[in-house]
Amino acid sequence: MIRKIGLRMLLLVIAFFSMNLMEADHALAKDHRELTSYSVSDFEIMEDPMGRYSFDEISSGEYSNQYRPYPEKILSLGITRSVYWIRFKLRVPRSASGEFLQLDNPNIDKINLYIPTSNQEPYLIKEVGVSRPSENRTILDNTWIFELTNELNDKNFIYLRLESTSALRLPVHVWNSEDFVGEMLFKNLGFGAFYGILLGMLIFNLFIFSVLRDKAYLFYVLYIGFMFLYQFQVHGHLKMFMDLPYELYNAIFWVWLGAAFVCSMYFTREFLEVNTKLPHVDKVLTGIIMLSVLQGALGVIGYNIWANQLAHGLGILGPVVIMIVAGLRLHQGFRPARYYILAWGVLSIGIVMWSLAAYTSGVFAAVNFLLVGTASESILLSLALAARVKNLRIEGEALGKSVKRYRDLSYTDGLTGLYNKRFFDIKVKEEITWALECGKPMAMLVIDIDHFKSYNDTYGHWQGDQAIIRLGQTFLKILEDEQLAFRYGGEEFVLLLPNMMCDDAQFIAEKIRKTFMEEKFFPIMRSAVTVTISIGVTEFHPDDTQESFFQRADEALYTAKNSGRNRTAVR
Repeated sequence: MIRKIGLRMLLLVIAFFSMNLMEADHALAKDHRELTSYSVSDFEIMEDPMGRYSFDEISSGEYSNQYRPYPEKILSLGITRSVYWIRFKLRVPRSASGEFLQLDNPNIDKINLYIPTSNQEPYLIKEVGVSRPSENRTILDNTWIFELTNELNDKNFIYLRLESTSALRLPVHVWNSEDFVGEMLFKNLGFGAFYGILLGMLIFNLFIFSVLRDKAYLFYVLYIGFMFLYQFQVHGHLKMFMDLPYELYNAIFWVWLGAAFVCSMYFTREFLEVNTKLPHVDKVLTGIIMLSVLQGALGVIGYNIWANQLAHGLGILGPVVIMIVAGLRLHQGFRPARYYILAWGVLSIGIVMWSLAAYTSGVFAAVNFLLVGTASESILLSLALAARVKNLRIEGEALGKSVKRYRDLSYTDGLTGLYNKRFFDIKVKEEITWALECGKPMAMLVIDIDHFKSYNDTYGHWQGDQAIIRLGQTFLKILEDEQLAFRYGGEEFVLLLPNMMCDDAQFIAEKIRKTFMEEKFFPIMRSAVTVTISIGVTEFHPDDTQESFFQRADEALYTAKNSGRNRTAVR
């Protein structure tokens, strides 16, 4: 059931985000006929390694020849300490209903936007970014969006100054009003579905952890929790609602990302049982945990460039290592590793796309790939946990059966299948306690095969064993389920008859004796032999101990033997 639900959710996730991606592409494709919604691509850029140029300098004719055309459709300048100046012009004709300019990367530290106007002030200046106050936004969104009014002078360049310790990748879009509303609605529905899936998986598996107390579920919940917080911040939603000081904002970002890496490794160790099954590989996971802690520490103390480089490396290395470890466990026969490989494989695609987007400018929606990868991974990991619990339950049941089998072997007689003397010593104490507490009667029969040594000497031990086996089968045919038969030793047997008085016990004893006497043995071809038994019967007394109870039944047996055998005596 869990598997079917999870797979359906996974298909819905992929379908929803695929629709999201196609919707965005459809809206941007309108440039072929309306030219009012499109991705800006005709960029000219200039690198400012020391960040010393002012806008007045770079917008003057003196620096105009230092701009070079940027050949790609999306700005992707890598992780760098340099400041970059970008300029571009809008296409014409423009939309009569108004337009919006979207800078589609919520993680850039500082963005200065210079919009040319036809007013007395030649440029309208907007300063946004994660290191700047949220009040600088003009439109509430997780990205940076600005309304392009009729005062825009579209004959001049729009300038951007970009400075960040994170990847300088910046898709730039222009939307007309109609497309803008549709795009924002669909995008936020997608984010709502994404966060809903992560929270759903977190709450569901937290509940399961509270029931099972399985550490694998705890590390999964911690991993998904920190991944949720990281994604909530990396996609700009934390900045929308909480205007934290940049140092604190930056520190918690690296704490959450580092914690997500660490918990993913601990989850892997626990889920795949790496400590015991792959002890040498466990050192590799320990190394990745240490690198994750280092990455988080570097980010917290402000070495963001180094932390970013390390995070991108771990983002590619970590899932690959995890899939290799899962492959080794699958090779060892651990079947839940299949879901684990698939889960991290899906996430790896998203992470690789996300990481490569920092250094390449191919046109693909890296955000969509990461969202689909993360949501799909959370579902698949939940399925993997369910498969692991099922696998552990099956192993536990097999172990329980094995333990029960060996316990039964230790409590049963190998020849007859009856309980042995060891179990008699345990069970008689329990039955005495029950009889005393409930005030119920109980009887005991002690049985011995008559002249058994002579029978063995005459016909051989194998024939003697056949007589013992046949007597055990007689007990099983006559006794009820709660009435217990024990092979006490050699040819001697004991029967415990709970909730039974002496008269009734004597009746059963006689039934056993007569039934067994009717059995025919053929130790010599065509010569039938009858084997008889003697039985001592007694009833439990409130002042009895285990020893006195058994001794009285044994004395009754000797009375039967001394009285000529093949009879029942009561004492």
